[in-house]
Amino acid sequence: MSSDEPRGHVQVTGPGPLVVLGLVGLVLGWGSRWYAVNNGSPSPQVGWLVVGVAWFIAAVTLGIAYLTRQVVASRPGALTPHQGLSRLVLGKSVARLAAFGLGVFGGVAISRLGVASESAADVILRALVAALGAAAAVAAGLLLEHACRVPPGPDADLP
Repeated sequence: MSSDEPRGHVQVTGPGPLVVLGLVGLVLGWGSRWYAVNNGSPSPQVGWLVVGVAWFIAAVTLGIAYLTRQVVASRPGALTPHQGLSRLVLGKSVARLAAFGLGVFGGVAISRLGVASESAADVILRALVAALGAAAAVAAGLLLEHACRVPPGPDADLP
């Protein structure tokens, strides 16, 4: 590598951004019911389709992480830099968006605690199952990030 080529260093996603996004989502999810009640709008619902999408994203991301890890471990150099970067960005995006979704679903569930309504228990159940799917997607996104790490070659000039 010549000295005039840019060198980059991408860190794996730490807990800080994920916690902040989760807390922002929690406040928005919790506040959405308060906002709806004060404006005469219907309270937010979590449908089974949303639950399925959360789990589907987790499963697909986990599958990509597994396949990426297999390629990196079994055939060094088979994963092109473009493919590796694309998968790294996908892992980071899924982890961060799923952390936000985890907070939103948790906030919706918390906002329904103590509500005397026939549908409150159903909304809490669906929100918690969706939150579990979002947590699985966070884990899958982080695993995909780690799967993209290529061991340094013999000519690597690492400090």
